[in-house]
Amino acid sequence: MAEDADTIVDVHYNGVFTPTPLMYFNGVKAFVPYTVVNKMNFPDFIPFLEKLTNGRCIDVYYCPHEVRLSEGLHAIQNDCDFNEFLEDINEKKRLDVYVDHHHEPLFHWIQEEEADLEDEDLVSIDDVDSILEDGLKAEHVEDDENDDLVEEDHNAIRPIYLRHDHTQEWNEMKPQLGMKYSTTTELKYFLSCYDVANG
Repeated sequence: MAEDADTIVDVHYNGVFTPTPLMYFNGVKAFVPYTVVNKMNFPDFIPFLEKLTNGRCIDVYYCPHEVRLSEGLHAIQNDCDFNEFLEDINEKKRLDVYVDHHHEPLFHWIQEEEADLEDEDLVSIDDVDSILEDGLKAEHVEDDENDDLVEEDHNAIRPIYLRHDHTQEWNEMKPQLGMKYSTTTELKYFLSCYDVANG
């Protein structure tokens, strides 16, 4: 059994789940000691999370810390799920709780991710052996004698790229292919002016 003082529950909220690979993006993290969670029942846990996150908790999930979400994600929807969650806390020193505010189809995304991994063309040992054998049978190809006769044209006309004119009116700025900017800040300013002018 894990020590109560060392066991932590990381609560991730106000973020968004993204598919392939399944991740929780741009969330806020709060640390809750095990001693607080261990004293609760499922009916107390969801209101506790809603108070902690200052919002409605539509779906709640947990995953062992440092395990990919697609491999260890579990839903907490009833007393049975909550009891499994408490048992997992006892076995591990740290668990991550994720609050899904948008009711995303996470388990469908996990199935799609697993199907994509199975469909990838993996190179087998037989394929590698056949490639190696083909490489051993190849004959040496002589260099083409005409390669030495080809000269590089150093007098070729180089392309001319426009430079951004920072004195131009903001509402008349138009992008040109290959236009150069002196700094990234100048590029950002140009793009924001163009976006505002042409909405």
